[in-house]
Amino acid sequence: MAMEWLRKRKTEHFYRQAKAEKYRARSAYKLLEIQKKFHLIKSGNVVVDLGAAPGSWSQVALQFVGANGKVIGVDIKPVLSLKGNYESVLGDIFKDSTLEKIKKALPRAADVVISDTAPEFSGIRTKDIGIAMLLSFRALHIAKEILKPNGNFISKAFRGADYEKFVSEVKKNFASVKEFKPKASLQESAEIYIIGLKLRKLKTAL
Repeated sequence: MAMEWLRKRKTEHFYRQAKAEKYRARSAYKLLEIQKKFHLIKSGNVVVDLGAAPGSWSQVALQFVGANGKVIGVDIKPVLSLKGNYESVLGDIFKDSTLEKIKKALPRAADVVISDTAPEFSGIRTKDIGIAMLLSFRALHIAKEILKPNGNFISKAFRGADYEKFVSEVKKNFASVKEFKPKASLQESAEIYIIGLKLRKLKTAL
């Protein structure tokens, strides 16, 4: 009972803070904490935000890229009315046509790809984590396609089936890989973020 009370209080704290600071969701604080620790997004960067709706991660990214940067948000739902150099790409990230839309929206190869994608949870843990990890693998595939050499990557993942395989794949492609659980993430959740620093492989020009 005490743990449930603490969980709800924590959730309410970040929810209230997000409302007060005009972020679209409490998930903004996860990216803010990741950014504070790893400094992945820099002024002038081009950032692609996969699973962008409702737009809280894009809001944070826009703060750091500044007037000379650009954020491209990708989702099956439109993300509208964000201030700054923002472009919304409508589409399912599993479709190659969506990847082509992203490439067309890019002014140049991306500096950072961020992904907070998650499925509509059914309540069946193994099924939900399985679908979530498919999203993580797809985010990694897109990152390899559009990131510049030495570009950075953030993806939500879930501890469970295929988690270690996913981390291993990120390690094959990035010089340094970190596993990080922000304070804004519920401690009892299997959710964790994988940070890939410095993409190893040179990619063909977009």
